[in-house]
Amino acid sequence: MPGVTKRSSRTLVYMAIVLMLYACGFQLRGAINLSEDIAPVYIEHGTLFQLGREIKSLLATNKIEVAAKESQSRSTLVLVREGRDRRVLSVDGSGRAKEYLLTYTVDFVIKIKQSGDTSDSLTITRSLLFDPDAVLAVTNETEILYRDMQLDIARLVLLKLQALSLKNAAQNAGPVQEEPNITE
Repeated sequence: MPGVTKRSSRTLVYMAIVLMLYACGFQLRGAINLSEDIAPVYIEHGTLFQLGREIKSLLATNKIEVAAKESQSRSTLVLVREGRDRRVLSVDGSGRAKEYLLTYTVDFVIKIKQSGDTSDSLTITRSLLFDPDAVLAVTNETEILYRDMQLDIARLVLLKLQALSLKNAAQNAGPVQEEPNITE
């Protein structure tokens, strides 16, 4: 009987974990879906090659076609500007920087041929602890954090595209018509 008790206790633990995850609202990320009014998408990235590549990769992962030319697309994503900023968040007793706040900002425009342009800006921040004894490690960690923020921005841009896609689909569907009320 000890095997049955061990198995049932494991099952209870797994069920408790699943119940807690469900109760807190956790759910897996779904696929990004774009309406036919928006897909295929042309990406104009200029000097923002790395971010453009990340967005193209995410679009391919979600099986959304990326147009090779703007004339072949129904919408265009223009990556206008990216900015990186670092400012001191806290100092130690000697006045040396102890913690930095890293900020990554991207300005972009989404041009949908049927409905016009939408300009937007996204900003993500992360804090970074500075260790004066490991300057090279802090430099590497800074680059890793900026890369992580860039991936997050790419996902947020796709979510913005999806939101515009849903909005356009709802607008193109038109008003809901009620069935006529026929009385005898």
